[in-house]
Amino acid sequence: MSENPSHTANPRMERMQRVQTAIEKTRMATAKLWNPWETVVEKGVDISKIKAPAGGGQVPETIPPSRSFTDYGALKLRLLAKSVDIDTPTAENFAKIALKLKDKYVEVGRANYRTLDSANCTLFACCVMGMLADSDLLGSGVKVELFNLVESTGASGHAYVVVGRADCDPQEVDSYGHDCFFIDVWYARQRRTEPGTRSVKAATPDDAAGFWDEAFIKDLIKSEGLRQKGVTVRLVPKLLFTSDDLPTFGLSKY
Repeated sequence: MSENPSHTANPRMERMQRVQTAIEKTRMATAKLWNPWETVVEKGVDISKIKAPAGGGQVPETIPPSRSFTDYGALKLRLLAKSVDIDTPTAENFAKIALKLKDKYVEVGRANYRTLDSANCTLFACCVMGMLADSDLLGSGVKVELFNLVESTGASGHAYVVVGRADCDPQEVDSYGHDCFFIDVWYARQRRTEPGTRSVKAATPDDAAGFWDEAFIKDLIKSEGLRQKGVTVRLVPKLLFTSDDLPTFGLSKY
């Protein structure tokens, strides 16, 4: 999957359109959900038609760029190291473990995005990252991140992809910048009207015709309803790539 990005006055719009079109050409666009959320499902959507029993395809655990060796207990470190065939985790090989986990994550995404039948949000996000690694949809020098939305109650979490975020506090969504957009196939599969049905969502409304979805930003990303109820919601960057290095991952080279 390869397309040559053109240079226009609105590169974000070009990128969003290319990514949306690419997703629609894969099975991700029709894949069913293991875990639809009642708070996300749009009125008129028949849940029985979009829901599937939880399946396999375990997504590898990753080490966020903000975490260090001392943030983990001994048992957790051993499990992470074992998953990438490293016997003994140490402070010296911690970076190697993180890199190999990152590579394994993209490898799973590359292997599944074309043929995906069903998934939860975590596997959808992994497949999106695999598709981006396997294509030239973004052009050069674009930041690509895996994010998790985590509630303090532990009741639910959510994974999605963020492209082109400005250097800012991850909690300050309004500061993500006019080059930024989200990719959330899981959310789109639970909506029935545009722009909700589009997996690609602009982070700001300016110059984003057809890709600005206020409900998505307000109700899911910002989780305004939950915050009003006193629930703490954190937006956690889990993986960081650029559009230049992402294609080098998932090829079993690390």
